[in-house]
Amino acid sequence: MDVQEARSRIHAMIAAHAALVQAGLETWLSARDPSGFAEAEEEIASLGRDLSDGMTAIIMQEIVGAPGFQAQTTMAARNDPVGTKLRSGGRRTVGVTLLGGNEVEVRVPYLKPDRRGRRPGRKRKPGRRGIGGAGLYPVLAVLGVWHGVTPAAAAEICRQVAGGDSVRSAREALGRRGLDLGHKQTLRIVNRVGTRLVEQRNAWLARVREGGPVGGGAVAGKRVVVAIDGGRLRVREPKVRGRRRKSGHRGFDAPWREPKLLTIYLIDDKGRLDHGFRPVIDGTMGDCDAVFDMVVGYLKALGVQEARALIVLGDGAEWIWNRIAVLTEATGIAPGKVREILDTYHAIEKIGEIAGIPKWHGKRKDAWLRQAKKLVRAGRIEDLVDHIRVLAVGRRAKKINAHVGYFETNRERMRYADFRRQGLPLGSGAIESAVRRVVNLRLKGNAKYWLEQNAEHMLLLRSYFKTGRFDDLFGWSSAEAVRWWDADAHPSPLEPIAREGRDATEALEIAA
Repeated sequence: MDVQEARSRIHAMIAAHAALVQAGLETWLSARDPSGFAEAEEEIASLGRDLSDGMTAIIMQEIVGAPGFQAQTTMAARNDPVGTKLRSGGRRTVGVTLLGGNEVEVRVPYLKPDRRGRRPGRKRKPGRRGIGGAGLYPVLAVLGVWHGVTPAAAAEICRQVAGGDSVRSAREALGRRGLDLGHKQTLRIVNRVGTRLVEQRNAWLARVREGGPVGGGAVAGKRVVVAIDGGRLRVREPKVRGRRRKSGHRGFDAPWREPKLLTIYLIDDKGRLDHGFRPVIDGTMGDCDAVFDMVVGYLKALGVQEARALIVLGDGAEWIWNRIAVLTEATGIAPGKVREILDTYHAIEKIGEIAGIPKWHGKRKDAWLRQAKKLVRAGRIEDLVDHIRVLAVGRRAKKINAHVGYFETNRERMRYADFRRQGLPLGSGAIESAVRRVVNLRLKGNAKYWLEQNAEHMLLLRSYFKTGRFDDLFGWSSAEAVRWWDADAHPSPLEPIAREGRDATEALEIAA
């Protein structure tokens, strides 16, 4: 790398921008109203973006143009023992979009899938990949440059699309910094990056589940809370039969699906949120087994076997409680450390369902409900069952008794007075808030129909965005994509667990 050459080019660029500043200075100083000053501010900001992009372009060209660096990265990629076998594809000119929206062209080595020795098949159509998949620009991959954008630009695009309420609003925010690449290209980048992130996350969780216990984690000696719940969104399922429309498509069905979310956070001895730990939130479009496997993976990655206690919050769904034994065995935590708590809200909601069965007269219903709720909050479940059985007479007896088993089965998970004294959480407000922020405010809405794979990666992106772990996820992903270059970098997307001085207000609000 020629440092002197890069320094000279940057100095020349700074001088050129200084001339532009001098040319516009008189106009900017003459601003005497809000619109004039806003226009001056926009012009200055644009010059700043152009200068930063210009400097980045020079630095990037010097790095990727170094023959030694090209040779090292190319050799490392070709010797990757687990990746696709690659061979030289010559050198190609590639356009790369920078964080400020400008583009730089670089000429770098290209590696293409080695299909030699295979039987030739049908000729591929333009734009279609073969069995070996796509090729690789190793020198760009090492820098985190994928899909024609720098890592900072890709992260900003995904951050705005995941954090906003729509692609349109995200593009407006990106356009204000000169990074609007158009609707199709923006979605293409988000979908490709999101697909890679989901694949990497799933592979990482699988490695964690299969590996041994993780020691010295952030939850050692702490009280850990894990909660699971589901949301609602509509998926897009293309029809395979029926008359085609003028556009050539047959239309699609839009059934409701239940994405499942998990959250993990820490509490102190008084049940208050531990602000030194950013909560973990993630989700999947998979079934109960899929989200349970994610819970096991995350808990093992955090070293939950060293935690002082693990509190599992649920809404009474049997599949959660039936897997507790498997959870303790898979994570290595002692069964005596695990506490199961049924969310108070769902218990009281069940009381409301029971109260709706009889035909009440006067104020008897209100009196019965008050007493039932009092017994629930006190954790006196045996007395509550007797209170319910009083209503089990005549034709309604069968319906009333059908609800009794719910309380008898979960009575030890409803000792709310004892839980309160021990500083344990009684409600699932954290996961309910997570469902609202992650799913309802982004993926659920009128005329929102998701392909399942796109919904999957949006759940991941938005979950990490809302907990302040977005940058950690992207840094880990970029390193994970080139493990053939540095296998020891960023072993986990959860590291660092906490970052001093970082504003985690929204993440804490989710888990409050």
